[in-house]
Amino acid sequence: MNQSSPPQKPTIEERLTDAVIKLVVAGSGGYALYNLYIDDLPKAAIAGSISIVSTLLTKFGEGLTSSLGDRMKERGESSGNIVNEAIDTTVDKTLTRLTGFHQQYLEALKTHCHNLKVEGYKGRLPRLVLEEVYVPLRVHSGSQSLVSLQKRNLKIWDLLPKTHHPDRAFPQRLLAVIADPGYGKTTLMRFLTLCFSNQTHTEHGAKELIPILLLFRNCYQRIQSPTEPSLPQLIVEQVQKLPCCADLRASEPWFKEQLVKGKCLVMLDGMDEIPEPQREMVSQWANWQMQNYPTQFILTSRPHGYDSSLFEGVQRLDILDFNNDQKRTFIDQWYRFITWELTWKPHWEESRYNPDPQKRLSREQVEAESETEAKAAAADLSRQLFADQSLTNLAKNPLLITIIAATHEANENLPTRRVYLYREIFKLLLEYRPNRRDTRLTIASAEDNQRILQQLALKLTETGKTQFSSDEGSQWIKVCLAEVCPDGSLTPKQFLREIQQVAGLLAGGESNLYEFTHKTFQEYLAAVELSQSQWGQRKVMAQFANENWKEVVYFYATLTDPVPFIEAALADGRNTYTLELAQRLANESTQMDTDLKIRLLDTQQKLAPKSAKIRLQKRFKSLIKLSEDTEISGCITRGEYEIFYHDDNAKSFESPEKSIMLRSEDISSSKTGDTTWQEAQCFCAWLSTQPHLAPDDGVYHYRLPTLDEIHLVSQSELNSQSSDTIIDPDIPWTNDPNLPGNVVRVVRQRIPDRYRELVNYLANGRWKEADQETYELMLSIAGKEAKQRRYLRLDEIKNFPCGDLLIIDQLWVKFSGGKFGFSVQKQIWVDVGGKLDFGEDEDAAWEAFERMSDRNGWKARKYDYSKVTFDTSAKRGHLPYVRFKKGSVFSSLASRLVNCNT
Repeated sequence: MNQSSPPQKPTIEERLTDAVIKLVVAGSGGYALYNLYIDDLPKAAIAGSISIVSTLLTKFGEGLTSSLGDRMKERGESSGNIVNEAIDTTVDKTLTRLTGFHQQYLEALKTHCHNLKVEGYKGRLPRLVLEEVYVPLRVHSGSQSLVSLQKRNLKIWDLLPKTHHPDRAFPQRLLAVIADPGYGKTTLMRFLTLCFSNQTHTEHGAKELIPILLLFRNCYQRIQSPTEPSLPQLIVEQVQKLPCCADLRASEPWFKEQLVKGKCLVMLDGMDEIPEPQREMVSQWANWQMQNYPTQFILTSRPHGYDSSLFEGVQRLDILDFNNDQKRTFIDQWYRFITWELTWKPHWEESRYNPDPQKRLSREQVEAESETEAKAAAADLSRQLFADQSLTNLAKNPLLITIIAATHEANENLPTRRVYLYREIFKLLLEYRPNRRDTRLTIASAEDNQRILQQLALKLTETGKTQFSSDEGSQWIKVCLAEVCPDGSLTPKQFLREIQQVAGLLAGGESNLYEFTHKTFQEYLAAVELSQSQWGQRKVMAQFANENWKEVVYFYATLTDPVPFIEAALADGRNTYTLELAQRLANESTQMDTDLKIRLLDTQQKLAPKSAKIRLQKRFKSLIKLSEDTEISGCITRGEYEIFYHDDNAKSFESPEKSIMLRSEDISSSKTGDTTWQEAQCFCAWLSTQPHLAPDDGVYHYRLPTLDEIHLVSQSELNSQSSDTIIDPDIPWTNDPNLPGNVVRVVRQRIPDRYRELVNYLANGRWKEADQETYELMLSIAGKEAKQRRYLRLDEIKNFPCGDLLIIDQLWVKFSGGKFGFSVQKQIWVDVGGKLDFGEDEDAAWEAFERMSDRNGWKARKYDYSKVTFDTSAKRGHLPYVRFKKGSVFSSLASRLVNCNT
């Protein structure tokens, strides 16, 4: 009897085909398909290498496609193209999952963004691991919804979705990060890409998202309309350009699915790098994608490249200047990696191959040596940077502080004036750095390279441009280049490419527009070119009133002579802009006649008699002399005080425990007691950071006057000095009869030059450096023996010079708003029962010292200097740290301070 053969088990391809068709018709999710059949897949396809898996799945896919085709014919073609497309999409997403694309994609991004790339510094930058050296940027938003966040340092992590947020719930879904060149916009995007690739985003509490980084300069030419190409299509094209990603199964349907589910962080970087004719259309395309896909977007641009009217619902974020803590963090991290990569790592690696084990270096010991050397170098750079307010202000963004750090690393000393620093920067980028690497500039001389760039910079300035094409730039520099390089071995286009790729002074390229990596580089070079020509002054003077030439005029006048420009501003006497520029030149000049400065202030006051800033400058040009080095001001008016209140830099004098800045509501009322005294101390501290208020030939300390100093001046003299405030509606900000004028007048006292660095450290909130500088100053003042011995004896404290002790104390009290200083510690000492003279009762003195130390936090730190708190969150009287533990010695210091005050 014939028996029918048992039915054959369907092949994997046939079973998968049936499932796909059912899923398409039923609308089921593709991920179920993967779970249903993963056990039937060949083990080799799962366990083998990525390349083998890709090959197997490709062949598998071909079989699947063939089976699908046959089965579709069996079922009829009524579904048409819609079903065909649905099947293709499902198959595509399934194969993308099966190949492990997601993880491979993250690995590629992790490698691509691992190193820090600093635009404008490509000549000799060693390997810097981005995640370890990155300094988080602070951002500002004008959004009312972010007011509560604005009270602290707002960072990008504050605006991204958190782990507790539901899917597709975005606090600020559409963001635009806007900043000038050098502020680290692209580096921020690369940092976010890295964090979401290696899972360190969880350290910031951020929700898991798939990072997608698109650089407009690489893809804007693909954008043909506001909707084409689609975002998934463009993503796939850019992913396949990543190293080792050309063969990845990057699926448009898979990316589209993630975008629709809100699973992505899409970063669109460099809107400003798109040529202007195409920028509007690309902006429309970007806006369409933002509105179409409900996921997180971040757009970046320089201010000129972002047109907010082309975007809907996008929150603008502006990157803020580096504050002093960010600068210090950058310097520490910079030198930690520079020292390791350039010095100690090569030593260690070389020693590993030494055949004698006894001569091999221990990595632990080498790292310790590297760390010690790095700390010393970082401390030296910080000392030089924070000791000069103009340099501190210049180091305001990642690019500029990188170049400053590189200048220090090459030369060990920083120039003291801005133009000198720029001179060093160009020598560094055009000669020193390229010549210390295998990648060199064809023209070895920095002077010759700069000469060509000066021509380029001047031409751009004269034509009112910052960007230029390769053809334009080549035409402008060809004559000068031929003079420098007459053998024709370097073409203009090659020169521009070298300056971009090796020196890093130009950004852009052949397919885009070039520009200097920082606009002030262009302005400085144009000014240098003009200063070297016989007709330069005539040309610059003709542009004196042109605000687009402001920095060029400033650099030119600084390089030559500012007096003609100040005289020209005075001759006109009606142009506020030229008078302000003239004032800037006068403030920074070290050789200008004092009468000329006074004439300038008089002219400004006539033009704007109500200007508080001008009045404040004039007030400090006409102080009442109390002694050779001490002068007192007239009444400080409310308007003059508000200059301090509105200055962003003044925020560094704000106490974390309690605001010690005068708020607008406080200005309108009279305040008494300690709070008013604190506010006045902050104002005095701020005055010390305004170099234009004092002569250029010394170091000056602003403080509140004593009663004796007020009484030295007759009432008639005081009235004559402050008569303008009596009739001026802008009245003094306090008229409290219980306060005898000491909070409305300021003393300016010239102090020895040795206090310059202490003043700058305190003014910049560098409390640790200020503490160490205080210690060194006291040892130095006490004498050679104390400096060699490294501590002060009892007799040296009892005889410490009063003038110096008071200056040190007043500086600490002033810049801390009354929180730190010897006099603050003395008051705590008295409050806890400490005596000014314990005689020989050492035990009682030590008990009082411990009670005081418990109050100011020293005891809690176990008198360990490494545990001292060097910021304003420390307890009252915590600084300066007194480096001795004997109560009798502190008793002597308190006694000496009282005697000096008396």
